Amino acid sequence: MDYESEEQLEESLIQKLVGLGYTRVNVKDIASLENHFRQKLNRINSENLKGQELSDKEFERVKNEMIGTYSIFETGKLLRGSELQPYGKINITRDNGESVYLTFFDAKNYQNNDFEVTNQVKSESKYKNRYDVTILINGLPLVQIELKRRNVEMSQAFNQIIRYREETMKDNLFKYVQLFVISNGVDTRYFSNQEVGNFNSNFMFVWTDEKNKWINEIDEFSASFLNPQRLHSMIARYTIFDNAHKSMLVMRPYQVYATEAILEQALNHPEKNGFVWHTTGSGKTITSFKAAQLMSQQESIEKVIFMIDRRDLDTQSIKNFNSYLSDANQIDMTDSSFKLVKQLNSNDSKLIVTTIQKMSNAIKNERHNRKLEQFHNKHVVFIEDECHRTQFGEMRIAVNKWFENAQHFGFTGTPIFEENMGQNKRTTENLYDECLHKYLIKDAIRDKNVLPFNVQYMATFKDKGIDYGDEKVEGIDTQEVFESEVRMRKIVEHILLNHRKLSGNGMYNAIFTVSSTEMALKYYALFKEYIDKMDDPINVTTIFTWQANEDSNEGNQNSENSTSRHGLDNVIKDYNQLFGTNFDTNNFDDYFADVTNRMVNHQKDTPKQNIDILIVVNMFLTGFDSKRLSMLYVDKKLQWHGLVQAYSRTNRVEKDTKPFGNIISYRNLKKATDDAVQLFSAGDMSSFLVEPYENVLERFKQAVLALKNYVAKPEDVDSLYDQGDEAVKKFIELARDVFRKQNQLRFYEEFDWNKISDVIDEGTFQRFQGKYLDVKDEFKKCQGNKESILDDIDFELSLLAVDQIDVRYILNLVQSIDLTSKDQQEKDIEVIKKAMENTANTDGLRLKADLIRKFLEEVIPTLGPNDSIGNSLNEFLAKEREKAVDDFSKETKLSESQIDEMFNEYKLSGGIDSEKLTTELNDLGYGFLQNRKVVKKTISFIKETSEKYTAEI
Repeated sequence: MDYESEEQLEESLIQKLVGLGYTRVNVKDIASLENHFRQKLNRINSENLKGQELSDKEFERVKNEMIGTYSIFETGKLLRGSELQPYGKINITRDNGESVYLTFFDAKNYQNNDFEVTNQVKSESKYKNRYDVTILINGLPLVQIELKRRNVEMSQAFNQIIRYREETMKDNLFKYVQLFVISNGVDTRYFSNQEVGNFNSNFMFVWTDEKNKWINEIDEFSASFLNPQRLHSMIARYTIFDNAHKSMLVMRPYQVYATEAILEQALNHPEKNGFVWHTTGSGKTITSFKAAQLMSQQESIEKVIFMIDRRDLDTQSIKNFNSYLSDANQIDMTDSSFKLVKQLNSNDSKLIVTTIQKMSNAIKNERHNRKLEQFHNKHVVFIEDECHRTQFGEMRIAVNKWFENAQHFGFTGTPIFEENMGQNKRTTENLYDECLHKYLIKDAIRDKNVLPFNVQYMATFKDKGIDYGDEKVEGIDTQEVFESEVRMRKIVEHILLNHRKLSGNGMYNAIFTVSSTEMALKYYALFKEYIDKMDDPINVTTIFTWQANEDSNEGNQNSENSTSRHGLDNVIKDYNQLFGTNFDTNNFDDYFADVTNRMVNHQKDTPKQNIDILIVVNMFLTGFDSKRLSMLYVDKKLQWHGLVQAYSRTNRVEKDTKPFGNIISYRNLKKATDDAVQLFSAGDMSSFLVEPYENVLERFKQAVLALKNYVAKPEDVDSLYDQGDEAVKKFIELARDVFRKQNQLRFYEEFDWNKISDVIDEGTFQRFQGKYLDVKDEFKKCQGNKESILDDIDFELSLLAVDQIDVRYILNLVQSIDLTSKDQQEKDIEVIKKAMENTANTDGLRLKADLIRKFLEEVIPTLGPNDSIGNSLNEFLAKEREKAVDDFSKETKLSESQIDEMFNEYKLSGGIDSEKLTTELNDLGYGFLQNRKVVKKTISFIKETSEKYTAEI
């Protein structure tokens, strides 16, 4: 079969776009792009300009206003204007002193914009790049499309985009690119523009139709996604600004279709409700907020009330909600119904976020409800997130009676059906009339929006010779058996034996869910007993709510845990001692917030600040989202939506080092799992679980065999350079395939290097990784004349982050050097050097490797048995940093105090004031071009030095 070349694919796409209504224009470089935009700006604003086109100086002011030092996030906001004024506008002063507003984008009506297409635009600065196909709207490059040959992976094109963004898209109109599209003709992806450090290949999306069928082929994709009306909506309506992370989030197709279905129902069928069934972890919050935001802009709708249960208003949820909202809509965390009533009667905003408890109190209180009488018959829309938890009780009935003409839209990942309905015998469909859009777990796993699950059922005892793991065993679920200390100890021992390996050596954390607060405290005590004896302990705590008057601990009145609250207070004392905090159950909310923060912000390189295993009863099993959570240990009965919700805490996408959510159940949940998956996958269970270990192992063995057939030993890689780029490229592809498969393999409990040593031993594997990283560095050095190869290579360095040999590992080895014996000292040093040479170490370790070697060679031999290696290391680093600063001061003429000030600024804010630095360099006599080079060099020095000479190495 004859495949299209990139040039043919490019021309075919342009012709398709012309057929969709785009105008083809000839824009060949940045200068002609600016001139073209200037012409458009003059035409669009001819009335404001009073027929007098922009002068050269005025257009320079335009560029300064539009580009300046803005981030991608800021230019995105500038492009869209606001909800009240949806126009991209700037204000400049004309040469005659008059002020004039210039419009450059209409975010409300797509027909008021010009859609054009061009190709092969050159952008040259220090680097030279040429872009494939660029979509211009009103002369601004808002969409960049990069095309590859049919046999090239999407991730390679993704990496090319990152390089373009870093090299030649930062300081010109290409900063306004909102969306990137990459395609090889048969596979197509889209994603939003970001600052370079925030790009994540997991957020490349496949476009679909309303039934979630992939639209991959470039012609079909163009007809659907690049249609001017749809493309305009993706830019103007279906992009969300995450204020907390300063990033733009383009919505996935199912989120778009659900939002549009809600809008259509609200505007054309206000008498009917509706619900959206989008699986847990698929981003329902974004969809529900966007739907609420767009409905609040409709004249026919009086108010839009986003209503959630107070139980869902944890710290994490508040941050997520508020990060998408304007300041006027920020969530009110008080219990004041008075403030809610005031918001409802205000004209400041039609969108209100509140809790069902607060709304219920408002309509019950006579003083408040008189002020709400006006809403009896008005079109008020309620958006209800996680509706299966919030909308089945008496409060919902009371709200319905008050807001007689209200319309309700619910969001759920696990609807209530006849099979799993409660005592009230109501289903989600009973409550909300009809399902407006579905996106099931099978769809989310296929799209890689969530991860599949690896579920293991562990037998903890036998009955009458029958293994408890057999799903047919019944009638043995008694409290006496399950709460046996012997059984509980076996479970704790099993967890502690395997947790390090299954968590990527501390890269991820886990939740352990148990049946009661009493069991949580018993398990905590057992973990504490074992951990106190460990050389390398992990951090375990528990959290739960308690009843005011308990009788479950009646027999424990003489115990320090006589009630669950007393027991939790004792746990929190340990917590305070471990983390240096000051909590107790009187400020439980603060303790909850701190636990949440440590679970979400779990970092491998700060193990003492992490919670490795959190013991819970019900908390954190619904609504809690953390990419760092990868494990769920289960010792309680779970079923239906509760089971899926609990499992789904583990399956948030992070990066390739987290291939699936890991569930280890110490109860017989096989049938309950199968039933729940069957129900919530609409009968299609095929993608819910990961493949069996044996299948993955066999593919790993085949990948290793292919690599060894090409290069028998890691040392043989060096000879490939003599054979040319293609030979090295083949090694990269074969080695990468091995790393990918091993990365998935290592998270299975069955994985053991000793059992596969006949295929490859761990040392050889690590040496191959080291060679792989060397190849990456070599290609970076040769980037100028090896561009064609770089565009075809995806190094996937995130795979190497799983290595146990990292900066902290090396630091531990350094601090454990035996200073009492010279012979042993030399052996210890040799071990450390070999570890750094033979491992695919992280970029952070590579940056500091020379420093470590120098410390080993020059300082360690001078230390005596009573010296502190840690203190000596700190002193060494401080001196080396002083030398580096002194050398840089002499090179640039910047004073050491100026450099230290920049270090402090970078430490506090994460950035450098480049304008101030430019002024200081001007004062030192630097010319314009030289000034720019030194500014860039200084910023790089500050960043690298801040990392390189830290006491943590």
